[in-house]
Amino acid sequence: MTSSILSRRAVVATLMSFTALTAAGSAEAEETIKIGGIMSLTGAGASIGKNAEVAWKRAVDDINAAGGILGKKVELVLADTMTDPTHGVSEMRRLIESEKVTAVVGPATSQETTPLMPIGTEANIAQISSAASTQLTPQVGPYHFSTSPIGENQMIPNIAYALDTLKLTKLALISDNGGMSKAAVSDIVNYMKGKGVEPVAIQEFAFRTEDMTPQLFSLRSSEAEAVLLINSIGDDARKMLENRYDIGWDVPVLASLTMTNYAVGNAATIGTEPFEGVYSVQFEGMTFCPGDALGEKPFAKFAEKAKADIADLDRMGGPSALVPYYIQPFILAAAMNGSGKTDGKSVAAWIEANAGEIKTLTGKLAASADNHFLPSVESLKVVKNPYQLREDGLVERADCAQ
Repeated sequence: MTSSILSRRAVVATLMSFTALTAAGSAEAEETIKIGGIMSLTGAGASIGKNAEVAWKRAVDDINAAGGILGKKVELVLADTMTDPTHGVSEMRRLIESEKVTAVVGPATSQETTPLMPIGTEANIAQISSAASTQLTPQVGPYHFSTSPIGENQMIPNIAYALDTLKLTKLALISDNGGMSKAAVSDIVNYMKGKGVEPVAIQEFAFRTEDMTPQLFSLRSSEAEAVLLINSIGDDARKMLENRYDIGWDVPVLASLTMTNYAVGNAATIGTEPFEGVYSVQFEGMTFCPGDALGEKPFAKFAEKAKADIADLDRMGGPSALVPYYIQPFILAAAMNGSGKTDGKSVAAWIEANAGEIKTLTGKLAASADNHFLPSVESLKVVKNPYQLREDGLVERADCAQ
């Protein structure tokens, strides 16, 4: 028991080393700070919801082991959107009005997050989701932040790798029809034009599609040399690789974070053959280059503990699939402990001024009054064989020479 607690505190110390945890009197310590966790726990997005639930509970346990928030114990209150934005609105109101939560983490997708933001703003509640639509600006949601990089930033390293390393110029683009991906496509196209190339074809598939072969046949007929994939859920990443393999198209794929975060679980389902020629992006803090020390990065320590504690971790996608959600309560805790306040306005102002001080498993964060997408493009690196993790849970970079 003692070693377990110490191990957890070691991870927490890395994440929150800059934060002074305030002492509290015995009466105050009996109070709790409620954080709402809203996600698709059932419905089409339930696979994401399971990961988020496990990660949030783990984060709250680790925060409490380190002293809580402002000396108070943190309590997680879950809410299920059922992958239905309308139901999500009702659940968000329940969290705020009935459960009296102080802040909210989640949901995962932009289409679920967008209708919830005005509710949080009106209640002066801070919210940290993993939504990545560029429409989720500080002007629209002043107290909302995202632990996902915008779609364009997820593709920039891939485009550079395709052009500069693979020496390929005929690139096709495929995306789901979610808010993040839709908003990203036009930005990606404009970015490519600035690099002197344009997509030879663009295709879109329905969120959690059952069959992507029509879109892939269309892309193949364009004679694309590589495919850029941007999507939101692991099931769609799996289906893309599965259908690509089924039609015998061995074109390289350069994919977004979703591919990496669910690669372990997807490989367990469809095997490793469909991952041939697949590249994707990952946060630098979760990658390694040959010669890097084993087990030294904060993520490696987190992965070791997660493997010991979570029986079905591989099925969930491995430790990396938990990280986008695990770090969310820590960011809130850092801002509340740093500002000494819990209201949305104070939390947002502190993050805008101090995001770079927050130590997370992914790497350095950044924010401003004009940008609430915490990861920057510089924090993302291209990786190869995303399903094949090193012993310490890190994935190998494909761009180590860059």
